[in-house]
Amino acid sequence: MCGGREEHFTFGPWEVTGRSSHILQSQCPTPSVCNAAPSDGTGETNKSCVFCRYVEELKLPTHPDMTFASNLLRLEHADGYGIEFTCMDALRCLSSENYVPKVAAAQAWREARPLADYPRDDQPAPFDWTYTTDYKGTLFAKDKGITVSETQERIDMNKLKLREQIVFYQDICLFEDELADHGVAQCSVKMRIMKNNFFVLLRYFLRIDNVLLRMNDTRFYHEAGWNYILREYTSRECSAAQLDLPVAVLTDPAALSEHMPLKQTLVERLELPS
Repeated sequence: MCGGREEHFTFGPWEVTGRSSHILQSQCPTPSVCNAAPSDGTGETNKSCVFCRYVEELKLPTHPDMTFASNLLRLEHADGYGIEFTCMDALRCLSSENYVPKVAAAQAWREARPLADYPRDDQPAPFDWTYTTDYKGTLFAKDKGITVSETQERIDMNKLKLREQIVFYQDICLFEDELADHGVAQCSVKMRIMKNNFFVLLRYFLRIDNVLLRMNDTRFYHEAGWNYILREYTSRECSAAQLDLPVAVLTDPAALSEHMPLKQTLVERLELPS
C-alpha cells in the first residue's frame, strides 16, 4: 500500500482510477515555502505541501497514525460526473457526536500524542479520537451532476455471491490508527468490476479492545445499462461485552458484521444525468 501505484480501468462510459501511495508525513517537509504568505494574497493553501493542506483544511488536533493522504478511488463518467473516495473527505465527516468517553484506551491514546492540541474532556466539543466517519463518498460534476433520492430498492446481495470473473479489483486504505495498541480505527474502500456490473464497499471499522465495536458500511452497486447507482449505508455498533466471539472473528470486519446489531440503514438511488 505504501509503494506508490496508480491503476486505470474502463467500464463502459466509466473511467476508474485506483491510487495507493505512502503515509502522510508527520510534519511539514518545506516550512520555508508553506509558511510564506500566498503570492495572490487570498490566503489559499493550494501551494502548500500535503501535510499543511491537511492541517489547514481539516483543523484536527491530530491525524490517524497512518493517513494515506494521496490514496484515491475515483469513478468518472465520460460526461464529467462521478464519485470519488479520499482520505481528506472521509476525515471531514468526523463529529464530536461519536466521542467515546475517557477509557483506558483513550488515556493511552492521549499519552501517545503529548503534543496534540485536543480539547479536554470537560470542554464542549471533545475530539473524536476514534476517527469515526459516516463518509459515503464524494459526488462531483463538471456540469450536470448526480441527483440523490431515497428508495425502497435494495442491492441484491445474492447476485454478488455468484461466481463471476472479476476483471478489475482495488483495495485501498484511506486511514488507519491502532489507538495506542488498544484496537484499530480504519477506513478503506474496495471495488470489484465484473463483466456487466461493479460493486464498491466503503467501510469504517472501529474496535476498542474490550470496550466497543463500530462499523459504518456504504455499498454501491451498478449494472451496465442502468441510469442509476444504488447506494446502501448501514451503521452497526455494540459493546464488546455483548459479543462472545473468538478473537479471529473480532478482528475480521467481514466475519464480525453479521454478529453486530444494526443501528441505521439508508438506501439511495444516485440518478445519473441524462
